[in-house]
Amino acid sequence: MDIHLLSVPYDTARREERMGAGPGHLLSSGVTERLTAIGYRVSVEEIALDDSSTLAEIATAFELQRGVAAGVRHAVAVGAFPIVLSGNCNMAALGTLAGLSARNVGVLWFDAHGDFNTPETTIGGFLDGMALAMATGRCWRELLTRLPGFEPVPEANVILLGARDLDPLEASLLAESGVSVLRPADVRSTTEQALERLGQRVSDVYVHLDLDVLDPAAHGRVNRFAAPDGLTVEEVASVIRL
Repeated sequence: MDIHLLSVPYDTARREERMGAGPGHLLSSGVTERLTAIGYRVSVEEIALDDSSTLAEIATAFELQRGVAAGVRHAVAVGAFPIVLSGNCNMAALGTLAGLSARNVGVLWFDAHGDFNTPETTIGGFLDGMALAMATGRCWRELLTRLPGFEPVPEANVILLGARDLDPLEASLLAESGVSVLRPADVRSTTEQALERLGQRVSDVYVHLDLDVLDPAAHGRVNRFAAPDGLTVEEVASVIRL
């Protein structure tokens, strides 16, 4: 199998800062070599803005999403499996979903957070805290119409796994939504049934993995937003195998 790695080294419009340093760290730590060693043919593409671009968090995020979508679309066209390494969830998720042009897709969203805020509910103003809300079409609809190939994912086709750090209004939105929320304890007990139900409705699945879903005590603190009592690597791998 061919794997096409897309690196998006940005966090809130800033290149290779904070979480934006993550993709480069993974690449320099040998992820390509490890994949090659177990039999995959690997290509790498960086999604970046030219030096003349005006940096603004929202506009830059959507421009990078369009770049990811084009990269994913090309990978699929040539028969490669796209994996996006990104500093922000919105660039990976929205770009990948648009690039796949999937119309009957489920989403497995591994995250310590809900990412289900909207501009009306956010208390921190962090665009990336709205990534899943954008993916389901709850906010930023006008800008999303300019993302070729993107269609909102029905909330009933989304499973949020490992979430444990939710803003109050965000928690209310999730409770009222069709999203299935599996806290870490639920992941350990009910994931198989949830996946069976999802499999009856969808033909493809997008797997979204924010590394802060992992338990910092077991695996180290991956970013400043990490929360205690998360999943283990083995638990995440088990769900992906399912």
